[in-house]
Amino acid sequence: MKRILLVISLLILITIENYAKPEPRRVENNCYYGIENGWYKATVKYYNYNTYTRSTYTLSVKVEYDRVTAIDFGNGGSVHSGYNNSGYLYTGGTLYYQTDYTTGEITSATGRVTITEGNSSITYDISL
Repeated sequence: MKRILLVISLLILITIENYAKPEPRRVENNCYYGIENGWYKATVKYYNYNTYTRSTYTLSVKVEYDRVTAIDFGNGGSVHSGYNNSGYLYTGGTLYYQTDYTTGEITSATGRVTITEGNSSITYDISL
């Protein structure tokens, strides 16, 4: 009887341990969760808080590990994460994915980048 209780207890512990472990993030094709790293065409909504200017553009954005890390304006200008000579602060860029309920495939991705320089703040709402 004690042996049976011991075997049952061990089976329960093994089952609980397997279900309690978080599922590791998938790393495939240079991506963690969503889309591959690379440049994508995106709809970018621009808003300047100081001038109240709003505009919408189709621009190239660079995605690295589920985060927009650069926006290319197509005229030689860009903003990017990391070190820059212009003195701005680049924050945000995390992509949030929308998936098809039945297939689980990604249907779109959205994110927001904020550029702050002194008292000026600009947001870029990005849709892929």
